[in-house]
Amino acid sequence: MKERIITAIDLGTTKFFGLVGLVKEENIEIIGRDIIKPESEWIKEGKIGDIDGVVEGLLLLIDSLRRQSGEKIEWVNLGVGGAHIVGRIYSQKMEIQPKGRAINENDIQFLEKEIATLILSENENIRETLCIIPQEYIIDDTISLDKKPIGMHGNTLEVRAHILTGKINPIKDIYECAKRCGIKIENLFPYAWAVAESVLNEQEKKLGCVVIDIGKSTTDIVFFYDGKIILTESLKVGSYHIDYDLSLKYHISLDFAEELKRTYAWSDYRLITGKKEGLEMIELKNPSGRIVGKATVEEISKIVHIRVKEIFEDLIIKERLLKTGLFPLKTSEVILTGGGAKLRGIIKLAENIFRLPARIGIPQKLFNLDKNYQKPEFSAGVGLLLLASKKDKIKSETFMDRVKNWFKRWFY
Repeated sequence: MKERIITAIDLGTTKFFGLVGLVKEENIEIIGRDIIKPESEWIKEGKIGDIDGVVEGLLLLIDSLRRQSGEKIEWVNLGVGGAHIVGRIYSQKMEIQPKGRAINENDIQFLEKEIATLILSENENIRETLCIIPQEYIIDDTISLDKKPIGMHGNTLEVRAHILTGKINPIKDIYECAKRCGIKIENLFPYAWAVAESVLNEQEKKLGCVVIDIGKSTTDIVFFYDGKIILTESLKVGSYHIDYDLSLKYHISLDFAEELKRTYAWSDYRLITGKKEGLEMIELKNPSGRIVGKATVEEISKIVHIRVKEIFEDLIIKERLLKTGLFPLKTSEVILTGGGAKLRGIIKLAENIFRLPARIGIPQKLFNLDKNYQKPEFSAGVGLLLLASKKDKIKSETFMDRVKNWFKRWFY
């Protein structure tokens, strides 16, 4: 395998995190890394909120990465998130004529083209196809295969594929930022997949697991079963909404609310009810710094608990996972990651709500990654680098060409 340089950048609400890796035969060596703190409006709900601001931050980050790595950095791998990102299973079926003959490449291509036509007709130039991953090939409604069944005999053939789409305009904004920075996008990956790549092993994907990445303004979900992606979604809610709840309740600034959450709050107040820690009284300060009241740690934690419980139970379980038909019986564990996963007591709360074992997902698989970056909030950035190391470059930037390239990449 020829060594090559890849760059991955996580454009998050609270940080722009960049990594430059030297891809070798046996591993990826990190040769550049840095963080830029964006202004509050640069990224909003997973989408570009201020193009000029994002360009400013990107240029600073890329300049730092170039100096560290000694590389030009012309191509970058970016993540995409936000509630507009949706993953669905598409299926197309055909009759084999004459019945019982051997399945050939033309049959596979016919079904793939039918799926492509269906996606384009549904999206009507509103949504863009980001990724297409074949799930299985089914012969005569009974035999399920992961690989193309060329040469096998049957009466019917069905192809099932996981298709990820996003709204075109937010994606165009990402490309516009890259263009203004003088760089090109090599790959655009959903954050949920990037996070999963950095915190999961293949056995976990096989057994069935849910990865929940709790960011500042969005929560990304990916559900694996039998090694396949069953569900991909991004919710328009994150740890910021906890801060907002505290701010609204106590008439305090968002910054002070975040500090309360980070320093004192438990995601499940029941863990500290009646205990000395829960009875501790905390002074509350308004934006001017004046003390406006007091609240116990338990009272603060109750507000946090309500929001986290809503995300886990109502938005994730009831609205998403149960509809797959595979949760919870076909699920072995829940993995929590992202900055929001650092809340105290969140593992115990997740286990109580999901009724499954839970753990915190820490980025892995990069042998010389600094320990300062081996934290949940860096999972997406590490995952982007890992995913990019598996892919070839995508140089076309038009909508139709990218769709064609994704089909070639996954189907052929």
